[in-house]
Amino acid sequence: MIYETGHRVLNQLEKQFGKLALPKLLRWVAGFQVLSWVLSGLSPDFVNWIVFDREAVLSGEVWRVFTWVMVPMSKNVLFVVITALFIFFINDSLESEWDSFRLNVYVFASIIFISIAGLIPLPTGSGLLLNGIFYSAIFLAFASLFPNQVIHLFAIIPIKAKWLGWANAAFLLAAILTSPSPPVFAAVTALGLTPYLLTFVPGFVTAYRQQTQATVRRHRFETAIPGEGASFHECESCGATEKSHPERDFRVSAEGKEYCGECRRDAAG
Repeated sequence: MIYETGHRVLNQLEKQFGKLALPKLLRWVAGFQVLSWVLSGLSPDFVNWIVFDREAVLSGEVWRVFTWVMVPMSKNVLFVVITALFIFFINDSLESEWDSFRLNVYVFASIIFISIAGLIPLPTGSGLLLNGIFYSAIFLAFASLFPNQVIHLFAIIPIKAKWLGWANAAFLLAAILTSPSPPVFAAVTALGLTPYLLTFVPGFVTAYRQQTQATVRRHRFETAIPGEGASFHECESCGATEKSHPERDFRVSAEGKEYCGECRRDAAG
């Protein structure tokens, strides 16, 4: 499974390179965005020097592959500060769930994939588009890990992160459909969101499959004729059920198959 293989690879990489991870990475990103806002006020040409520019990158200005993430999304100081504080909050939440190394891998992978996507020729400038994809990659990761976290929109309206995540996805879809070239913009967006898709989609598919199988089993159990001895749980390996072996616990594997505790221990041993 891609999901489990990815975890094993990250575990091995963390053992070798975990010490190189930069703690509070997104806090650094937010801090540099605030600094860029200050410097752009002192010198309006500063942002033009760090923003992503396909032609400039291909001409040798390779620093733009990374510096575009430091460009603030607005010139309004209030919006810049609120955005920075929200990024601080997201950083701490993701880091508490993943640890610094995994957060570093996700953020740097997102930056690299989005930069590669930015090399695709677009009908219009790609600077703001890339920043929008980056913010989406970060927030969608947060919404996927903490779907029931309540966020106060505009510091007033309480709304769960999962609904804001769906709104974010709808905004991306609308941006693609209303763009000058929807197929190209769709390719850019999908490529830029590759780290998110690889990190979360396999888990979503597995969870959906398990939920569907559990629903089918429950329906079969509830509609069974009384006295038939219908069971809700059945071990894929030994055939034990909660009726024949009430002392056993049953779990669904990543492949969607259900096993009792005894068979799981035998397989692990």
